[in-house]
This record gives sequence, C-alpha cells and structure tokens, in this order.
Amino acid sequence: MMQFPFNRSVFDKAFIIACILAVLGWVLIYLIWGEYTTADIVCMIVTVPILAYFIHVLLLFKDPNE
Repeated sequence: MMQFPFNRSVFDKAFIIACILAVLGWVLIYLIWGEYTTADIVCMIVTVPILAYFIHVLLLFKDPNE
C-alpha cells in the first residue's frame, strides 16, 4: 500500500500560507476584473487544500542543512 507523506504541524503552516495566497488571489481578481464569479469561489475552495498539500510536501523535502 502506498502512503503519501503527511505531517500535521507542517500542513497547518502550509495551509496558512495557502490561505494568504488565496486572499492575495481574491484581491488580484477584484482589481483586474472588478467582480467575482461562481467559478472563482468554487475553484478557490478546491485549490487551497491542494496548494496547501503541495507547499507541505515542498517543506518536508526542504534541505535540512538550512
């Protein structure tokens, strides 16, 4: 059975980073187009946890010498 790497404390930090990026994305969407669509809302809900996991994996494989 394949197990994906997961560390809850690292994921919590990554989730905060992903939420900050999402807020910046919302601001950029509003500044560029001046409105939000249903697709913006749905895609942010789906994308933020995926981005958080990706950031989490990057943090797990970060060089330990730094």
